[in-house]
Amino acid sequence: MSDMSQNNQTRDKYHHGNLPDALIHEGAGLLADVGIEGFSLRKLAARAGVTVAAPAHHFGNTKGLLTAIATRAFMRLAAQMQDAALSAPSRHDAVVAMCLAYFKMRTTDPGYAAVMFRLDLIHASDEHFRQSAFQAFGLLEKSLAEAVPNATGTAEISTAAKALWATTQGLTTLPMIEHRETEQLLRHTISAHVDALR
Repeated sequence: MSDMSQNNQTRDKYHHGNLPDALIHEGAGLLADVGIEGFSLRKLAARAGVTVAAPAHHFGNTKGLLTAIATRAFMRLAAQMQDAALSAPSRHDAVVAMCLAYFKMRTTDPGYAAVMFRLDLIHASDEHFRQSAFQAFGLLEKSLAEAVPNATGTAEISTAAKALWATTQGLTTLPMIEHRETEQLLRHTISAHVDALR
């Protein structure tokens, strides 16, 4: 197939600037299938059915595309955390629900989650990435503050939120932790932090 024919098919398939979004989505799918070690812009182009130059045109290079995937991952996480918290019966349960939402994302959206904390693979100083990451963390921090309204100060809340974030991240990477144990472990950890903040 000629480049011109492939370009025409690309324009037919992706209208109104949707190609960058499609490449992010397909990139996350490729990461889930082959891991970061097997990832390349050439494989992504083949998967998305676009020219080899298309990903580079929109994202510059592999690092730029992975940054976009990580940014989208935090945006998705923030939305899922908010949804989880809304259905929680209490403020304490809302914190648990947010942590569980992150754990679930790590297991149900492995492609997106694969690069969220790989600062060696992305442009960590990218403003859009930083904003999306801080938005997700800010939701957890705010939820924890609401669960302990009489906490002594914002610094203590922030430290506790970081500890919960790290704990949740750790639970997703420890193979000896079974999924059914996750909520129990998170509840125990959150209760410990909440008690310490009171």
